[in-house]
Amino acid sequence: MDITQLKQFADARFQDQQRVIHLWQILAENFYPERSDFTLSHGLGDELADGLANSQPILIRRELGNSFSAMLRDGKWFDITTEEDPSHLAKKWLEFGSDRLLKLMEHRSANFRRATKEGDHDYATFGQNVLSIEPNKMRNGLLFRTWHLRDCAWWDNDEGAVAGVVRRWKPKVHELLTYFGKDKLHENVVKDHHKKMFQDVEIIHFDVPSTMFHFDDKELEKFEFVSLFLDVKNNHIIDKVGKRFRTYVVPRFQTIAGSPYAYSPATVVGLPDARTLQAMTHTLLEAGERHARPPIIATENVIRGDANLYPDGITYVSEDYDERLGAAMRPLAQDAKGFPLGVDMAAGIVEILQSAFYVNKIDLPDKGAEMTAYEFSERMKQYRRQNLPLFAPLEHEYNGQICEQSFNIAMEFNMFGSPADIPQELAGKEVIFKFQSPLTESEEEQKVQLFAQVSDMVAKAAEFDQGVALNVDFGEALRDSIQGIGAPAKWLDEVETVKRKQDAMEEQQAAMAQQQMAAEQAGAAA
Repeated sequence: MDITQLKQFADARFQDQQRVIHLWQILAENFYPERSDFTLSHGLGDELADGLANSQPILIRRELGNSFSAMLRDGKWFDITTEEDPSHLAKKWLEFGSDRLLKLMEHRSANFRRATKEGDHDYATFGQNVLSIEPNKMRNGLLFRTWHLRDCAWWDNDEGAVAGVVRRWKPKVHELLTYFGKDKLHENVVKDHHKKMFQDVEIIHFDVPSTMFHFDDKELEKFEFVSLFLDVKNNHIIDKVGKRFRTYVVPRFQTIAGSPYAYSPATVVGLPDARTLQAMTHTLLEAGERHARPPIIATENVIRGDANLYPDGITYVSEDYDERLGAAMRPLAQDAKGFPLGVDMAAGIVEILQSAFYVNKIDLPDKGAEMTAYEFSERMKQYRRQNLPLFAPLEHEYNGQICEQSFNIAMEFNMFGSPADIPQELAGKEVIFKFQSPLTESEEEQKVQLFAQVSDMVAKAAEFDQGVALNVDFGEALRDSIQGIGAPAKWLDEVETVKRKQDAMEEQQAAMAQQQMAAEQAGAAA
């Protein structure tokens, strides 16, 4: 595929994207004015929300966007595991891998918090975001960045997943020099670069499956993906490399069959009410101003000039007018009984918006002083049922893609240490991410509760029959319960080691019993 065909391909993808750009602009203007530059261009210092009279839609969107991180990425929010139950040694490495990956992601230079913060609000407002996950320049850490939806276009493959992404980019000359170096850039960019460091350069980045295009370089066909940077003005390919992993992840909120672009159920439902609330607020403000500064009725041919209604204003009345005939000026009588009704209607619209954005459901239930543990448990179950439709897909579609991509990069560049340290049984195994949040009651937590219940049942039954304890393998149950409370795997010995210790203990007890028996027999003989 030549450069002309690459440009045509990119133009076609962005032509498809134009169908949703107008909608994104409207949603941004009503809910996310900081991002309202899809079809407009904002300058630094512009008042972004000058067309709004009520900030409630913005505040409610902000609360939903902030809740994603607070609910789903707090503390140690994921664990790496496998389909099959791994051995004790494998569990120790997977636990190490989980901690190591979390540190790589949370490192300040990784930009994870900033990127996901920006991405969360795009996700809440527009129903999708675009994040790039790459190794940093030193290849010893990760780098996360969120890109403007306006500059990105993507398409689906036959399985309904995002197949590839095309991104428009306008970096400064000094950014290109730092990112690629002089040798890869076109001579027109490098020439006199010290005089045009802050000049924009139009770049298109292709992150596509290697099977989509025919490249002259046969080495690229060995890789699953190809990353290609194109200098549009100079018709120059800056960089073209094969990759085993994608550059971008595109989490999507609510997808519609036949469209690669998703929607946010919150803003789709809330947009009519947000518009209604703005109109109602304008009306209420006008009514309140009219009540505070009512219209004035002036007697004809009595007022000399205009009535000056501003503070400390003076209005002159003809000296020939007789006040006994009535006031020369008087306020127009108004009925303000409808104002409280308008306020109540606006409050009702705000409640609908809170419901549309799930913010009336995402707060954790309070544990009252008189509430039993069982009642609180049932309240938490109800809380999970209400919020899982919102957060469960987000965990797998959003957090899942981030973790999988980050893990693949970390493995590719040996960020977990030497590959020789990885247990052999994990070779070729597919890793699975288990997410921890207030919304998930894991199987491990259930094991802890079951162990407590079984122990109580056996203790009560043992009052009648001491042998009932033999029905339960308490060693296995205890190990599962200790893992269930989140204790590190290194706190537990391997099963074989425990078995050897138990055998040694039994041998020691048997020897002591024999010694005691021999002593008793010797005493009896004496």
